[in-house]
Amino acid sequence: MDQIMINNSIVEIFIGDLTNIEQYDAIVIPTNSRLLPSGDLRCKVLRKAGTQVQVECNQIINKIIQIPVGKSIVTSGGNFINYIIHTNGPRPGQGNEGKKLMLATWNSLILADEIGVVSVVFPPISIEMRGITSKLCAEAMLPTIKKYIVEKNQNLRNISVCLEIETDYKEFEKVLQGLSG
Repeated sequence: MDQIMINNSIVEIFIGDLTNIEQYDAIVIPTNSRLLPSGDLRCKVLRKAGTQVQVECNQIINKIIQIPVGKSIVTSGGNFINYIIHTNGPRPGQGNEGKKLMLATWNSLILADEIGVVSVVFPPISIEMRGITSKLCAEAMLPTIKKYIVEKNQNLRNISVCLEIETDYKEFEKVLQGLSG
């Protein structure tokens, strides 16, 4: 685990299983534009949370049709956690992937802050299913987290990124160390 302090908030990265976390108020998970189960991580989290969360997702989609890339929505966390923030990250080849990753991160942080949570944990957005590199993801997400804390943060005291493999961790570690200087 590696961490830095920005203002009164901890930003940390660690290797682990996002479905085995308990100390966070909210978890961010990747989604598609229709909030349907897709991708290993999303399916695991939804399974752990129970059917109520997908029911909430379906109700949201019935009202707004789709979630644009870069946008986020929040539901209860069902049986798993207090809240789940669903964010639609970019796919390679869409153009402006870095900017879209920043937007997905920023919008997720806004939602977490608005609902009053103190701690939130992210996966590396768009790496798993979408094919975004861990380098691009780290270079987009971590500076965005820092910018959010400095410019807008009200409630968040712990913002973490949970990485599954060492190579992804190394990319995030390089960027995190650069932020502390």
